[in-house]
Amino acid sequence: MVISGIYVETIQGKACGAAEKLGELNGVEVHHIHEDKRVILTLETDTVDQSYRTAEKFKAIEGVLGICLVYTNFEDEPFYQEVAGNG
Repeated sequence: MVISGIYVETIQGKACGAAEKLGELNGVEVHHIHEDKRVILTLETDTVDQSYRTAEKFKAIEGVLGICLVYTNFEDEPFYQEVAGNG
């Protein structure tokens, strides 16, 4: 499992609408809206690739200006488990 903490910068006044759309995406959990311009969320996926593909969808949501990855934990990601087992 890959767990990422992300904040999404939006146009002032668009954070609530963006948060609603973000929350509809598989694996996304919205935790907080800050000053009606930042959406704080976590993203949980099975692989790093899925995480990247889901986060790419954020860009198409109305009001989204940018995405900032705050942290990620991918020690259980299958690819890295295979590499560690073969090392």
